[in-house]
Amino acid sequence: MNGKRFLDEEPLGGWAGQTISRRGLLKLAGAAIAYGTLASIPGMAAWAQVPTGPATSPNTIRGPAIATREQAHRWLSVNGAQASTYGWIDLAWTWGAAVGIRPDLMLAQEMFETGWGYYQGIVLPEYHNVAGIKVRDPRDANLPEDYQWFDSWSEGIRAHANHLGAYSGAAPVLGPNGEPVHPRYYVAMSTGWAGTVETIDGLSQRWSTRSDYAQVLHERFLEPLRNI
Repeated sequence: MNGKRFLDEEPLGGWAGQTISRRGLLKLAGAAIAYGTLASIPGMAAWAQVPTGPATSPNTIRGPAIATREQAHRWLSVNGAQASTYGWIDLAWTWGAAVGIRPDLMLAQEMFETGWGYYQGIVLPEYHNVAGIKVRDPRDANLPEDYQWFDSWSEGIRAHANHLGAYSGAAPVLGPNGEPVHPRYYVAMSTGWAGTVETIDGLSQRWSTRSDYAQVLHERFLEPLRNI
């Protein structure tokens, strides 16, 4: 894998790896969710849908999306994203709402980490790992088997939302059939800064060892997404 090692996460070795190296109680799926009412989507249990509207700041991790789903579709198209990533939009909006994480931030970070869904590094698309989540300790060897394998895009994106929740203080959610929280969530929760990272700027030197990680995420992904 190219790029510097992450303290908690690493990029999947595609575009992001070439450009930049990369507390709360469990609540059941049917628990009350702060950012919307429950709605059904095909193939999943009912989950909250996050309302679109201004977040407190474009720099927040938690809250409603700033960009809309329609903007997300256009953004992926303009940037030639891999076809499967269009399905990530609804999943990001669904799981982001369930945890209380901004869905547009999730989608932007997923595009950054996976190279617009093309996975050009050691982690394959079959892993359904959209955020470089490792199995246990982030200091494990940088081999394919060190990265978490998820059964579906939905599971991979749920793990991403939960992991950002570990950073920002949002409680994680189980899967629609009671699937557990992935083990690396608890690794993140064991850090001294768990639950304190409220802004995207705080991802620098935590999600990534690079000091400009948040700047790149803002300038090359989030700002174009919300302004398209």
